[in-house]
Amino acid sequence: MARKKNYRPLIALAALAVAALAMATLTFTNLTYWLINATLPPAMKYPGTDTTITRSDSSGYNRYVYVSYYYDPSTGYNVTRISIVGFTGDPTNYTNVLQLCNKYYSGTLYAKLVAVGTVGTTNYESYIKDFRVYFVNPTTTPNYVQFQGTSVTQSATGSVSIGPGQCATVGAYVLVDPSLPTSARDGKTVIATYQVNVVFSTSP
Repeated sequence: MARKKNYRPLIALAALAVAALAMATLTFTNLTYWLINATLPPAMKYPGTDTTITRSDSSGYNRYVYVSYYYDPSTGYNVTRISIVGFTGDPTNYTNVLQLCNKYYSGTLYAKLVAVGTVGTTNYESYIKDFRVYFVNPTTTPNYVQFQGTSVTQSATGSVSIGPGQCATVGAYVLVDPSLPTSARDGKTVIATYQVNVVFSTSP
């Protein structure tokens, strides 16, 4: 007749080992490598047709809408700068300021506008009674972000879909208080700077 083995000492030893682990700090190191490559972004921003509208003054031709680009070394971001002239006391609307284009992505991209807030201060922001950046075509609900003075009153739009090779048109509306000081009505003085992010995604 076979003798029955006694596992009790082994069980007791295992319990002691678990208790010792519970009192100790166990550290594992597993290496991960993160490789970063770079290429052009799948979506691009281009000046709209309103940037060709000009007015004549003593210094030649100035644009009512001007789009430029620069690199911010402190953040590493590419920044699109849009300068817009508003007429004091008269609502001013531009319907083709910026084109958001799906240039390199083979599927549909979705874009939305997100209002961040003011950038710096000029002490003239209170004279901006209404400033909106909005989708003209295609459209969505809500289709605009809005600022009044230094406040964000509409923070984000819905998403618009942009197919391969297609563009979405962005417009802008501004109302400047007619009591703006005369010295700031020269068409060159910056009254306010607002940050609006264009957020692209592969899903709505």
